[in-house]
Amino acid sequence: MKYWFFDLDGTLADTDRDIRDAWKAALSDLGLSCPDFETRFVAGPPIDEMTRILFPDIFTQELADSIRTGFASHYDSDGFPQTKEYPGALDAVRRLKSRGDYAAIVTNKRFAGATAMAMRFGWDSLFDGIYAGDMYVSQGVQGAKKLRKGELLARLIGGLGAPKPDCAIVGDTSSDFVAARECGIRSIGVAWGYGRPDELAMADAVVNDAAEIGA
Repeated sequence: MKYWFFDLDGTLADTDRDIRDAWKAALSDLGLSCPDFETRFVAGPPIDEMTRILFPDIFTQELADSIRTGFASHYDSDGFPQTKEYPGALDAVRRLKSRGDYAAIVTNKRFAGATAMAMRFGWDSLFDGIYAGDMYVSQGVQGAKKLRKGELLARLIGGLGAPKPDCAIVGDTSSDFVAARECGIRSIGVAWGYGRPDELAMADAVVNDAAEIGA
């Protein structure tokens, strides 16, 4: 493999607590109650998808958009105080880069949040790029829409002219592995993330230690 695409939440860093706190603050602002939030919520999937999971009886696109706005307001201002890099994950990226491989972040996270986090932890100088589903919208590209991870990944692979047999996505949940299948590339699941066993079973391979990535 020469082209590596890394998920962020649950793969490079444990972002769960900060994301949960921002979600709960957004729900509180809207007067929404979700008694089983802590057991049903999963960091990583798009906000629309998680809103549908948490509020199936009242889901509307307008509700998801309101939660997204509130979430952004809280998350972008907190400085990620409880987010921690997973041991060895960034070392694995450094090793891949040292041998001349390409490495980029491809995330369901909002582009603003992903880039702010990368700058906070110094990842912006390590990765070749940071790509998020809403990046073209947030950059004001006319007619742009939020892309699913598979669509975003396909656009990136095509733009790089990367041979698909040389590409792999490293992630922890089903959205990463579905995206890999849609694009016809290899997927590597990480056992330390947020993915359930049935989700990790969708990956072509699973690693228990970051040192196994690209070894």
